[in-house]
Amino acid sequence: MRQFYLATDPDQPPRPGDRVSLDRDESHHLFTVLRGGRDPELELVDGRGHRMTGLPCGRDGKLARVEILTFTTDQEEFREPRLALACAVVKGKRFEWALEKAVELGAHEFLPLETELGVIDPRPGKKDRWRSIMTAALKQSGRSWLPVLSDPAPVKDLLARCSTGPVYYGAAPEDGTAIAGGVPFWTGIPDPDKGDPPSVLTVLIGPEGGWSPAELSQFSRAGARPLGMGPHVLRTETAALTGLTILQALRDRWLSG
Repeated sequence: MRQFYLATDPDQPPRPGDRVSLDRDESHHLFTVLRGGRDPELELVDGRGHRMTGLPCGRDGKLARVEILTFTTDQEEFREPRLALACAVVKGKRFEWALEKAVELGAHEFLPLETELGVIDPRPGKKDRWRSIMTAALKQSGRSWLPVLSDPAPVKDLLARCSTGPVYYGAAPEDGTAIAGGVPFWTGIPDPDKGDPPSVLTVLIGPEGGWSPAELSQFSRAGARPLGMGPHVLRTETAALTGLTILQALRDRWLSG
């Protein structure tokens, strides 16, 4: 069964028996690309952790009409800790790739970073394209949660918002946090067997120029912990996925503990 994205009012989600309209892109995909669809029922998600099944029931102009058959909440997406990825904005396709893979790897929030040594100044209007890329990844990956996409912000502003759990920042090999010789290369991660899980785990990934002295000082004052990612220099998008994978593994240990 193919998955479709249904934008809904979070205060009034659809219920079984309601009839709703897919947006233009989803309607085009159903009517033109899939030629009406091969499945009698559609699977829909609203990006807010809800799953629905629906039955196509006609058109409203160019929009597909769907009758909601079932409505459920995907509890797995709401279990804590949840994951936040803050990533320096880098050149076009590489940043878009990081956005796509962050959805697939389970991020619940994506925060574009403006960094002092970064060379990209994100233009207004980019956010719409970024959200479109993430929505496509949501459908492809089968998730029900579309990561919250924040406006680009500098490190100090983001750190001021991170009060619901530990914060990590990607550390370069020369920072001395990449441990070789078979020892786990991440450092400072709390033992998930001790205490309740935090609400959110956050990792910040810098540009290929690295963090500035001022940003490293801000991390220290905020109590952020360095996260080593091996002995080699990683591109920003590679480091973003590595950091998120580490936190996803930690989250899984907490959830299964």
